[in-house]
Amino acid sequence: MLIRLASRHVLLILLLPALAGCAAATVPRNGISDASIAQRAIVPGLDGIRFWADEVPQDPAAEIRQKLPNLPRLAQGAELENGRPVVDILALSGGGADGAFGAGLLAGWTERGNRPEFEIVTGVSAGAIIAPFAFLGPKYDPALREIWTQYGTSELVTAQILPGLLGGSSLADTTKLQELVAKYIDKALLRAIAAEYRKGRLLFVLTTNIDAQRPVVWNLGALAASRDPYALDLFRKVILASAAIPAAFPPVNISVEVDGKRYEEMHIDGGTTREVFVSPVQVPFKMFDALYAKPPIRRLYIVKNGKITPETEVVKAQTISIAARAISTLIKNQNLGELYAIYRRAKDAGADFNLAAIPAAFTVKPKELFDPEYQDALYGEGVRIGRAGGNWLKAPPQISGTGR
Repeated sequence: MLIRLASRHVLLILLLPALAGCAAATVPRNGISDASIAQRAIVPGLDGIRFWADEVPQDPAAEIRQKLPNLPRLAQGAELENGRPVVDILALSGGGADGAFGAGLLAGWTERGNRPEFEIVTGVSAGAIIAPFAFLGPKYDPALREIWTQYGTSELVTAQILPGLLGGSSLADTTKLQELVAKYIDKALLRAIAAEYRKGRLLFVLTTNIDAQRPVVWNLGALAASRDPYALDLFRKVILASAAIPAAFPPVNISVEVDGKRYEEMHIDGGTTREVFVSPVQVPFKMFDALYAKPPIRRLYIVKNGKITPETEVVKAQTISIAARAISTLIKNQNLGELYAIYRRAKDAGADFNLAAIPAAFTVKPKELFDPEYQDALYGEGVRIGRAGGNWLKAPPQISGTGR
């Protein structure tokens, strides 16, 4: 049964040692086992459209110019406020079916009439599915509503529990999800993203290279604008990889090249390494100031597709229930740490920090992994909050005291 698969994929982890000796044969993959080779891997013909998200460059200015060649164009075209350029950044977190919250919040924000045109949009996992449409603006709100409220579990994935436990790469087949992604992410959407990228706006999505145990940032605007015949296929793969729940959904293999030799990297859910991010290069915000005539006004809007408050429930005294609860608790607290780190970077740069999350008062529960009734209710909650102005927290719960 796939109903509680998102929280219980720990089952596979617990069973792996016992199943290792009887696993079915798998198709060999030419992966990379040498870290120095992995470091230099590129997508053939598309060098520069991705980079490691955990690197701290020795020469930040040079790194920014190399990896983000379009940033100067953004700087030149930025809107001015009191003579200073304005940079609005939207960061969309992971959250599985809770992505309906972020989609609804954006729609409510549109209705309120003061939703910015974001200079930078980032997405992880569920947020990666929202990000391209959020990047393109209110015109795409109806598409987001369809994606997040109209499809149930059976219309997105097919359970394959036994094959998954006996040597397969996942407990579910996502062919239907792939078809859905292809329906909404088409050539027209890529052309629209490319046009915005050429204006200087930036769209980033995060995946996890599970071979290397490292997060990877993908510059999807640059990919869309590349005119490479493989661009649309790779764009879709990156979105699917970012949302590939480990063990539950199949990983996505991406072909790369090093010194003329081809390899296949395995990419999974970006949330495995980072649940949310606001900057593609790990440098202080002030390092970007040199691109602007004056230090910019930065406004960060972080949408947490989940709750930041503890959620009390009685856990069954069973191994899997306890392990699943422990992992979900670990993930929540790691995410709180990420939010605090972003907050500190914002404060150090004088940036405006804004955080929205599913309120503790929202108590509707899903009946399955993707429950249209639950997601419609959550989408409506997001719309309500967006219309009301976002109810933005000016600090993470450790600082604001909203965590209890």
